[in-house]
Amino acid sequence: MKRKIPITISILAILVLSACGGGDATPEISAEDIAATAVAQAWLVMTQTAAAAPTATPLPPTATPLPLNTLPPTLALLPTLPAATIAVVGSPTPDCVLIPEPEPKGAQVNVEFYNESGDSLNLSFGMNSPNDKNECYAYSFTLGSGDVFATRVLAGCYYGWAWIGGSDGSIAKTGDKLLCVTDANVVYKVAITSERVDFK
Repeated sequence: MKRKIPITISILAILVLSACGGGDATPEISAEDIAATAVAQAWLVMTQTAAAAPTATPLPPTATPLPLNTLPPTLALLPTLPAATIAVVGSPTPDCVLIPEPEPKGAQVNVEFYNESGDSLNLSFGMNSPNDKNECYAYSFTLGSGDVFATRVLAGCYYGWAWIGGSDGSIAKTGDKLLCVTDANVVYKVAITSERVDFK
């Protein structure tokens, strides 16, 4: 009986020690993975917000009868006003954040994007206003450091935002300047540096 107790205690000690064994530690998530996840979540939120936006539905006119014994209103002639000027802005209208259709109806142009930022980046290249087919899209591209990416986009004027990776990260943008790409016979070259998105 006395020999069974030390053997039982020894077996229990071995089982306890093996259960607490030094397994491999879980790997850590890099800053680039966190940044890429944050950008993907931001695009998802923008897409879902645009899809959930209510459409403007005009209310039907209501007929309001005029009181009896009232003269109808007279129309006064108004002076002709000059045409209003439209300020150029570097941000899209609310309808211009949609994901591009696989086969757009409007004219397309060739664009080459050059990543000169020194790091990988996520680029948003969005139309500032709809084209003649009422299409208005925001394109999204991911480029590695030094990459050149050729693609076709709808003809129009665009703004650009680039989220550049790395430990400190930065944002490059067109600012208040629009990049107009309208000629189908030209290959437009757009460079993304650590601060700007502009023609090359």
